Amino acid sequence: MTVELFGMARTVAGVPQVELALDGPVDLGQFLRALAEAVPALVPDVIAPGRDALVEPNLLLLDGRRAPQPGESFDASDRPCVLFLASGG
Repeated sequence: MTVELFGMARTVAGVPQVELALDGPVDLGQFLRALAEAVPALVPDVIAPGRDALVEPNLLLLDGRRAPQPGESFDASDRPCVLFLASGG
């Protein structure tokens, strides 16, 4: 599964995308554990130390449009990307 990285995730990882050794649909927890294993530097600034959540304001989008719903499974066809949602003036 190819994961696109943007913002802080890209800076910390040092690459624009990461290939995860995941086959078939996964839930958010499985995805985050695999991403943390592939890029340990993402913990603790992007991925929480428990490897079960992203640290705000980082978020996961599928197809660049929507966040996965609780309990939803997704796969490579959903084109996951991790980005940093900045706000303010």
